[in-house]
Amino acid sequence: MSCSSENLSGKPRCREMLQKILDGDASPEEQREFQEHMQQCLPCYNAYELEMAIRVLLQTRCNGHGAPPELIEKIKQQIQTIR
Repeated sequence: MSCSSENLSGKPRCREMLQKILDGDASPEEQREFQEHMQQCLPCYNAYELEMAIRVLLQTRCNGHGAPPELIEKIKQQIQTIR
């Protein structure tokens, strides 16, 4: 795995591996390989850190209570309007 651009848009192997890591589907060997790769590749490191920060934010903000009833009703009304 090697990246030379500033992002992962042209790196399908890196994007695929990052997704496997984030989803918990990577083998221990793949995890080790990607961790080593991130030590050498700033775009992959940045992408990983950003994804992890987003996941942590979502977990802390979405506390399992679901959407407020007012929001649910508003969404239902908008769906009915579109139909």
